[in-house]
Amino acid sequence: MAKVSLKKIERIAGLSKADLHVHLVDGDPDDLLNYVQEKTDLNVIALTDHDSIGNALKVKKAWWGMGYRFDLIVGEEINSAEGHIVGLFLNKTIEPHLSVQETIRQIHEQGGLAIAAHPFQAMSVRRPGVVLMDGIGLKPLLKFGKQLDGIEVVNATPTLKDENLRASLVNKTILLKAEIGSSDAHIPEAIGRGYTVFKGENAQDLRKAINLCQTQAIYSGWNFFVLIKYFFFFLPEGLRIAAYNLTHILRKSKVKNQKSKIKSQKYKSKIKSYL
Repeated sequence: MAKVSLKKIERIAGLSKADLHVHLVDGDPDDLLNYVQEKTDLNVIALTDHDSIGNALKVKKAWWGMGYRFDLIVGEEINSAEGHIVGLFLNKTIEPHLSVQETIRQIHEQGGLAIAAHPFQAMSVRRPGVVLMDGIGLKPLLKFGKQLDGIEVVNATPTLKDENLRASLVNKTILLKAEIGSSDAHIPEAIGRGYTVFKGENAQDLRKAINLCQTQAIYSGWNFFVLIKYFFFFLPEGLRIAAYNLTHILRKSKVKNQKSKIKSQKYKSKIKSYL
């Protein structure tokens, strides 16, 4: 029997693709929209910048009435107290640092969908004022998972292979929620590297599929040139984080040495007083 391609299955079965975790960062809305239109076959994208829907609304305004062949969802990647939750179909910003439970409640209060983003990713280095890639982790996922609408089991960030596997394992064996695939793109060329397959054509069909848990997460992979561009995009911030942590470690070491020196001097003085 001849090999059937994934694209052929999607076409014959009437399936569509959605990338539900895309960042604008400092990019240009028109550049992003034109890239999706001309360089991908996505039917739906969601703009999910950190802790604000401001950029998503800006991109939505640029998208509106321009005849793009794909739907655009206003979303937000919310830095909850335990880690990141993606809210989809939002109309106002949800404040960061709330509990997972309260974050989910406020998403649902707006009629939105709540997705656990890269739930098993944890950053070991950090810098004040920088939102890092922290998932909510196993315990909150198990405790509040039934309140979620979907679990991101494919995040196309190149380093998250093991984390994706853990998310898929927990979802398929315990939570049984809609599985979400996404790129977590911070540059246009990363869009669509991970995506969600669903039955239908548009954002409302996608919402229905997520509610029915009838989605499939797909990882489409990377090419060398995009990986290099992505590496250089993150390099400046990575160096700043590394420099901050190195400085912090050296400062702590200096303070520790000073305390040890003072303690040693006090001990020596005490010994002398007995002599």
